[in-house]
Amino acid sequence: MFTCRKSLIFGSILLSVISAYRSDASITVYNNFGADHDGWNYQYNLGWTVAGEYVQSQYGVEQAMGFTSTADGFVSDIWVAMFYVPKDPGFDIVTLYLAHRQPGNVPPAPEDVMEEWRITEFETWDQWNPPIHLEGSGTSFLEENKHYWLWAVGGEFTWCGWCMNEDPYLTCPHTLRREGEDWTQIYPATASAFRVDVALPCPADVNGSGIVDIDDLFDVLAVWGTCDACPEDINDDGMVNIDDVFEVLGNWGPCP
Repeated sequence: MFTCRKSLIFGSILLSVISAYRSDASITVYNNFGADHDGWNYQYNLGWTVAGEYVQSQYGVEQAMGFTSTADGFVSDIWVAMFYVPKDPGFDIVTLYLAHRQPGNVPPAPEDVMEEWRITEFETWDQWNPPIHLEGSGTSFLEENKHYWLWAVGGEFTWCGWCMNEDPYLTCPHTLRREGEDWTQIYPATASAFRVDVALPCPADVNGSGIVDIDDLFDVLAVWGTCDACPEDINDDGMVNIDDVFEVLGNWGPCP
């Protein structure tokens, strides 16, 4: 009875500590929605075209937006604000690439593409609200301060627009091209509306099981003290101590 009660007390204390120190599983590394970049507002009636090669007056417009990641992490979610001009629902499609390199005169090579999505859910002009949500595979790693491109290509008969953000002072690298032509830099470098979230790396999963749990906590406690380049030194300060315990408790549960 006494042992059971002690276990319950210990479990209660552990849960309280975990709740106090648990960190968020993902963070936003780029966001230009809203005037203050903290909402979902954007200008749906303005935007740069993404269109297929058989759309009259458009003739195959692609566009690409560059951004710099503000943190390390695995791509978890992307939101893009697009509207479309109804032509033929059977042909409405946009392919969106997340790529390493700046656009050239051909679509990105397979080795340059980190993620690829095919957007087909266009239904009405109101598709711009809410923005389109795209889930990452969880395997594409963005590095802090590294530059990446979101690259939009329309299907043969697609005619849509990538909505503009509301902040007139926010700019980012922005290029577009028509079928058979070179890429053209947009000046000023106006920004279309998109947001990129990443799942944080999971160094607290000391034993590599995919879950931060009691086994990882025991592993940390087992090598307490000075530790040179060992996985139990989660914050990489050369010591396994209470800070590493807090790292385990703060990331308790399945890794992102």
